[in-house]
Amino acid sequence: MKKLRVLFLFSLVVMLVYSCDKETEEKVDVNKEVYKLMKDYYLWYKDMPSVDPKNYSSPVELVEALKVNPPDKWSYVTTKQELEAYYNQGAYVGFGFGSGFNSDDELIISFVFKNSPLSSAGVTRGWQILSIDGQTPTRENFSSLMGPSQAGVNKTFGLKSPQGTNHEYTFTKAEISMNTVLFDSVYVFGSTKVGYFVLESFIENTVGELNTVFAKFKSAGINELIVDLRYNGGGQVNVSKHLASLIGGSIAYGKIFAKSYHNDKHSYSDSYIVFTTEANSLPLSKVVFITTGSSASASELVINGLKPFMDVVLVGDKTHGKPVGMYTFTFNDPSIDWAIVPICFTMRNANNEGDFYSGIPVNVPAVDDVRTPFGNINESSLNASLSYLGLVEKSAKSISVSEFKPIVGKGLKAEIGAW
Repeated sequence: MKKLRVLFLFSLVVMLVYSCDKETEEKVDVNKEVYKLMKDYYLWYKDMPSVDPKNYSSPVELVEALKVNPPDKWSYVTTKQELEAYYNQGAYVGFGFGSGFNSDDELIISFVFKNSPLSSAGVTRGWQILSIDGQTPTRENFSSLMGPSQAGVNKTFGLKSPQGTNHEYTFTKAEISMNTVLFDSVYVFGSTKVGYFVLESFIENTVGELNTVFAKFKSAGINELIVDLRYNGGGQVNVSKHLASLIGGSIAYGKIFAKSYHNDKHSYSDSYIVFTTEANSLPLSKVVFITTGSSASASELVINGLKPFMDVVLVGDKTHGKPVGMYTFTFNDPSIDWAIVPICFTMRNANNEGDFYSGIPVNVPAVDDVRTPFGNINESSLNASLSYLGLVEKSAKSISVSEFKPIVGKGLKAEIGAW
């Protein structure tokens, strides 16, 4: 197997047994190698149950059985094709939107990617999904109603616009190219200029998007920054470092951003990452993050990594609580498409702070006002952020806003954060 996106390459050739029952033999061999991998690299291998790999029909079932939960809610198995499409190309198969339920059990669309069938139809944040193929969506049936992650799957959506008009559209699943910056703007309040942007993921495409946004902020001369990570489930460490370096600027340059710690079999891989110098970094001493329980992993890494060097303020709800990282392992044999993604290390900041499995608490509680567009200064979380900075009066609107919780899938779908 080979490990991807790490500082060194680990390679293990998986030998397949060819016989009259080739498919069965292949499954047994693959599971055996996955089991060996987990016993070697998995962060909590000492607490892992002892199982017979032959008793599981696929690596997906095997890894689910081996996960030590709690704390591990994240290790997963997917395909190389899906993983590479997402991380390297910023693409996945789906409809191109995020969604969740409010406390009134209404399913609301939280964001829509530009390159999506919903965007082409004029559907935006704040629309309600009334039905999918004639059935009322619930927390329990939503995932199954959405169907398999395959191009060509058709679903008919009954929708209600924010203006109260009902619509019916049939959308087809296709490869969605993600714009990970969902919104950005500069606000001027007297002599104060505030940069604000919503970031959905940390993938390769994000670097260019961030450079564009921060160039705009630098040109505008902003002196306050609000980073909205409310739907950001994480991604690549190097991309999170890029964002942190843009925010930290000269204050953090060359200092430790994060330190990684592996299990006792791989302690020689323990290392640290430093902040880099970036052309469009900003001269800030404070940053405000908007977070929710969906702000995870690389999002939390940025927040935790900046804390030793500047005033970091969180608005919204506490973060997800994933202070750990993953490696991706694939088989050298090109006929085996599995990608194994287990938790392999924990991460801490320059002050050795980490282990926030219960989430990072907020300084200013606020709700996700999903029916209000991104960037509207009356949207509850943005309003609370601007109010904290002393730039606007805190709106009483948030008192009447129904609590909203995004609904995400498992494994890679949780990182993608969209359907």
